[in-house]
Amino acid sequence: MGLLIRKQNVFLHRSVGLMTLILSAIVIVAVVTYFSFFYIQRKNNSEIEEKKEQINNFVNSTIHEEFNSTEKIKLAGDSLAQFEETKQNYLYMVNHKLPQLSEHLTELSDANTHYRFFEVRRELKLIEMKLQNATKVEKDTKNTLELLKKDNLEHQKKTKELEQKYQKIRKTLLAKNFSFGPSIDKLEENLSEIEKTFDNYSEMAKVGDYVKSAEILKTLKKETVLLETAIKVVPPLYRNVKNIFPEQVTEIKDGYEKLVMDNFGFKTNFEKKITDIQTLIASDIVDLSELNFDEAKTTDEKIDQKINEAYDELELEIKSKKSVQSRLVKFEKFIKHARKNQKELLAELNRLNQNYTFNHNEMESAQEINESLEIIEKEFVEYKEKSENRLPIVYSDIDIKQQQQVKELGTIEEKQAKIADGIQGLWEDEQKAHKAVKLFDLDIHTLKRNLEKLNLPGLSKEYLDYFYAVNSEIDDLADKLAQTKIDMDEITKLLIDTQSDLDVLSEKTNDILDSASLTERLLQYANRYRLRYPEIADAATEADSLFNREYNYSASLEKIATAVDNVEAGAYKKIEDDYYASKIQTPVK
Repeated sequence: MGLLIRKQNVFLHRSVGLMTLILSAIVIVAVVTYFSFFYIQRKNNSEIEEKKEQINNFVNSTIHEEFNSTEKIKLAGDSLAQFEETKQNYLYMVNHKLPQLSEHLTELSDANTHYRFFEVRRELKLIEMKLQNATKVEKDTKNTLELLKKDNLEHQKKTKELEQKYQKIRKTLLAKNFSFGPSIDKLEENLSEIEKTFDNYSEMAKVGDYVKSAEILKTLKKETVLLETAIKVVPPLYRNVKNIFPEQVTEIKDGYEKLVMDNFGFKTNFEKKITDIQTLIASDIVDLSELNFDEAKTTDEKIDQKINEAYDELELEIKSKKSVQSRLVKFEKFIKHARKNQKELLAELNRLNQNYTFNHNEMESAQEINESLEIIEKEFVEYKEKSENRLPIVYSDIDIKQQQQVKELGTIEEKQAKIADGIQGLWEDEQKAHKAVKLFDLDIHTLKRNLEKLNLPGLSKEYLDYFYAVNSEIDDLADKLAQTKIDMDEITKLLIDTQSDLDVLSEKTNDILDSASLTERLLQYANRYRLRYPEIADAATEADSLFNREYNYSASLEKIATAVDNVEAGAYKKIEDDYYASKIQTPVK
């Protein structure tokens, strides 16, 4: 029983503890909830008051004063309509939309007191969006009012500026109408149109219709700029066509007529050139009268270019005449000197052509030179005849042609000198050739005599054929030189070939002379060994056969020299040295 009572006491004690914990938790949650509701409620009240303050700011905005100040500006037409629309939109917002929002905020304040927080938060977001839109409307309204005021000031400023420009243009046209020539009527007509446009603009600006007046202003500014441009452009262009160009044309025409009287000719149709310039001047005047400035400028440039070309052509002919006359005397002497050289050259060619053959087109070249010289002489005579008979002369053409002919005459004299130098050496070359042939003949006879002095048993066919061939070459040379008309180019080639062949013949002859003489000495020297050395006897017999029967003196020498050297080393070298030493002391003639 006591145990049961103790268990019941424990259970009761535990139950009381659990209840205490639950009650504590409930109290904590209640406290947190209370403070949360209190915080949200205060926050909502703060936002409600803040938005009411924003609404009061809209109502008390200075924009109302700006409406009053803008109304004092004279507005009309589109400008007035824009102002009225802007004002109505803003006042509707302030007088209708904003009071509704203010009343709604009062209702939300009451709902917030009754803890309808979700409803309050939702509605505050919607009111925030509407207030942002109100802020935009206020900003746009201020911008529109500022723009209208700015337009008013800008139009006043531009009106004053345009009026000043207009008066300045008008004053310029009145004071300097003589400077505008044919353009004055059109300029005054345009000024009158600008005046009408300006009056229209002023009327629009005065009544405050700045929207429409802005469009008129664009047109007015464009017309004024064009007129200002015309005032700057026309006077210099008109001065050119009125004074400068006509004076230059008169000067060119007088200069041309004077030059024609002084025997000048021209490459172009100069009279047509003057007429073309006068036509362009007339066309330029028409363009100015129509205010066609681009065309007038282009025509002005063409006139200036053609006038400069005309001046240049006149100046060119004058300078060319001075140039022609300054070289006239020297040029004539140059021609005469070239002609004198040509006569002498042709005479010399004809004389030498009787005795010599020309191989370098000397006669043809001289004839070409003569033809070129005749053309120069002919053109010079034609120029002199024109000058003497006072016929028109295009001096620029004559000047260029004579400059070319001076160079050509220099080339002609160089060619004449080259031909003359070439033919002058023909006679000297002939004399040298005669002397060379005599020497050739003397040389071959000397070779022949030297061979005869040795009383050789004979000569090989090969040597004799070569000897007679060289001798024939010398005879042919002598025959060609003996002809009435000789070809020195051919003779010179033959001289070179004959000299070469004669040199070879001389070597062959000297080889025979030396080989034969040395063979005889060695055969005599070999006699001392004949009895003791049979090979010497055999070599001597064979060498004798080569010497006396085959006339092969070099082979004979080699045969006996080899045999002797085999018996007595160096014997041949000693005999050879003695032979050439004695030959130097007593050369063969």
